[in-house]
Amino acid sequence: MGNYVERLRCAYCGSTDEKRTKEHLWPASIHKRVVALLDGGEQKFWLARLDKALPNEPIIRDVCAVCNNGELSKLDNYICEAFDRYFGVIRDRGEEVTFEYDYHLLKRWLLKMSYNSARISGSDVPVFQPLIPYIMGQNISAGRTVRLFLEMTYPSEIPADERQAGMPAIVRPEINRVGFFGYNASTGTNMLRAVHLRSFSFLLAFLPRAASAASVQAFVTEFLSRRPSARELRASTLRVTLFCDGIDCWKSIKSGMAHRIHFSR
Repeated sequence: MGNYVERLRCAYCGSTDEKRTKEHLWPASIHKRVVALLDGGEQKFWLARLDKALPNEPIIRDVCAVCNNGELSKLDNYICEAFDRYFGVIRDRGEEVTFEYDYHLLKRWLLKMSYNSARISGSDVPVFQPLIPYIMGQNISAGRTVRLFLEMTYPSEIPADERQAGMPAIVRPEINRVGFFGYNASTGTNMLRAVHLRSFSFLLAFLPRAASAASVQAFVTEFLSRRPSARELRASTLRVTLFCDGIDCWKSIKSGMAHRIHFSR
């Protein structure tokens, strides 16, 4: 009986209320927007644990109606507004982009997406559990260990030797993806979470809670020095201007399929 109750526990509030809703990896409202922009094209969903692309979006059933229709819905509403304003347009390489944002709403939604992805793939779920109060808007300070960066993804050519039948010569960042981002830091290889909203690639760096301010700043400085096209997003600012010259779309897709993480308790 204990295991049965545990399965019914809401992933966000811990409630054991048996009523559960379907939580899509991508909000249905965002998915509809992407499908409309694909103009008849099909969006596939890459699932790392199966090592394959699925025609249907993965869903989970571990979120209660109160959370799904309440605070999490508010985050989805924010990102839909941002999508209509910024993410619908594919940016050309070198294009200057100014992005206005609400730091906490944006980061909370990105963490929600990454947490959903972690539960679907059975990977780094424990990383997100201390961040749930932040995702739910209950404790802003709980999100301080996560640093947020933005880098633009540009259309790129698929090398001839990697091109398969039916593949276009140029691949554009037309779909949304969530997964991992490999970064070779001076202290070793770190895995960052990445949420790609078409041309916009948001990178989440999870730093140790015990990390000193100096070590955190050292990481940020090194990261930005190695990725000069990226910008750190901060709570103290409302907008950022950058150029679409950061991530090669084809390399990003291949990297997202290759990088995965195995978390040990």
